[in-house]
Amino acid sequence: MIFLHRFFEDIAGLAGLPGLPGFLRRDDVADTYAQRTGHVPQHLDFHTCYAAVQHAIIMLRIATRAVHFGQSVVDSASGQPDDPDAMIMHRTTLESMLDGTYWEALT
Repeated sequence: MIFLHRFFEDIAGLAGLPGLPGFLRRDDVADTYAQRTGHVPQHLDFHTCYAAVQHAIIMLRIATRAVHFGQSVVDSASGQPDDPDAMIMHRTTLESMLDGTYWEALT
């Protein structure tokens, strides 16, 4: 939930829209979870990044399928993009999560 909300927040930001910045904030979700269950979530950076990787795999497969069925066009003689990673809609988000700078940039 936290990652998908951030995914759409980032898209809203790219579109110049305000999004819902106070909704599903990582620390708020963790605090509420701890209050309701008595268990403090651990390693949220890892789990959020893992969700982003899973989402990237899905988005890559969707984009690959769209190219295969002619629903998306790539400018390459091979019919595939020169950089397959460019087909991941949230590539920069994933890269910044992997290098540890994503959450710092939000504060």
